[in-house]
Amino acid sequence: MKLTFIGAAHEVTGSCTLLDCCGGNFLIDYGMEQGVNVFENVPLPVLAGQIDAVFLTHAHIDHSGMLPKLYKDGFRGKVYATRATENLCRIMLMDSANIQVSDAEWMNRRAARAGRTAVDPVYTTEDAAGVLQLLRPCSYAERIKAAEGVEVRFRRQHRLFVCRGLESGKKTKTIPVFYRML
Repeated sequence: MKLTFIGAAHEVTGSCTLLDCCGGNFLIDYGMEQGVNVFENVPLPVLAGQIDAVFLTHAHIDHSGMLPKLYKDGFRGKVYATRATENLCRIMLMDSANIQVSDAEWMNRRAARAGRTAVDPVYTTEDAAGVLQLLRPCSYAERIKAAEGVEVRFRRQHRLFVCRGLESGKKTKTIPVFYRML
């Protein structure tokens, strides 16, 4: 089992952790960086299509905001989240996609006047709608078998997400993934 901290390792925004275990690749969050970009997030060390599932801790854009980009890049696995997180993501990710398109249009108007190359939006509403189809709502304390040897469950604990049951033979490891909201 290997954890790779991709985002929010030096700051609280852009949360993303890659969990490599039991022959699979799993993301814990895939958030958008917000504000001043002091530290660059590490690029995903695997292709989007090689990610088996995403475990989404909560709906805040700094934890969920890059999921439509992941879909755009080829991810077609499941996104596990609590029902409340799923409900909020349906609103927030579509809104974020509209902002991405609007921002790209604004930048392209400026680029055209300056003779610069146009930019594409980070993702579109189609990408957001696509990843929303992959959401799998989970109840608290429900054990979800994400892959052979990988079980997760969401718990109602103050800012604590527990990824439980990374099993290999008779060994079981519990990985509590703490995150702070400021």
